[in-house]
Amino acid sequence: MADSINHQQDEASELTLFDIAWDDVLFAKVLPLLSLQDLFNFRCCSRLSKHFVDNGFQRMRILNLSGNNNRCIERAFQVVSRNSGNIRTVNLAKCSWLHDGLLSSFLQLNTRITRINLSECANITSASLQPIIIECKELTVLKLARCNWLTIGAMEALTLHHSKIQELDISHCNSLNERCISVFLLNCRRLHTLSLAYLPSVTDNLLYSIAKNTKEIRHLNVIGCQMITDRGIGALSLYCKKLESLMVRDCPYITERSLSLLRGKVFIDRPRNYQQQLPMAANIRFPRLFLQV
Repeated sequence: MADSINHQQDEASELTLFDIAWDDVLFAKVLPLLSLQDLFNFRCCSRLSKHFVDNGFQRMRILNLSGNNNRCIERAFQVVSRNSGNIRTVNLAKCSWLHDGLLSSFLQLNTRITRINLSECANITSASLQPIIIECKELTVLKLARCNWLTIGAMEALTLHHSKIQELDISHCNSLNERCISVFLLNCRRLHTLSLAYLPSVTDNLLYSIAKNTKEIRHLNVIGCQMITDRGIGALSLYCKKLESLMVRDCPYITERSLSLLRGKVFIDRPRNYQQQLPMAANIRFPRLFLQV
């Protein structure tokens, strides 16, 4: 009897973490609680732990490396890229180490991405978007703020291959013109969130296009778009009945005359008594002239 008890105790003492069900417990409940650094520290412990973490990467759905620029992160990203294949959401904003080769390899292995953020990634080019444009057919969220490498051609290719995008951020992308954005809006009727902040090409004509073609729009950011006027905002108030928020700071030719049509129904980032100086040269009157040119 004593020998049987001792044998059971010896067997119990040999149990390890890896004896717990991997799929039902470790992958489902434990791995989501660990940071990327924790995973790589654990990966270094043994061959079995390496195999376990690599299998975890295959099941990973969300990858968030936003602003992570430490000296080992590029190598870590290569490991994740090599072992992953089911990632749906990717945030690589402000990753200065990211370049075309790394991004293209990652995207070619993860073609079911639905949300991707590449904002402020300065060291990639529009060529790296090709896998997104060609392969990622389920894409719904695309954020490319401050990506000066985004070209008109890339935007046109995106328009040609994607019609399911619901959220787009192209703020500060100064290479784009009004026409390519208008064509994109014509193709993506499901769009509900759009950020065009500080785009010099945005005028009332583009707001007319938004009002006409994207009636599902709920959140619109046109901060710093200095060519838009009350006429464009009036079109939004008339046709965009689902609009929930409107960001219009630093838009000198938008006044309370048009914003009053939306107040009470839409969040506006400017108070009612907001006043600003119009950037007009001498002898130039109210911006009605901009609509006549």
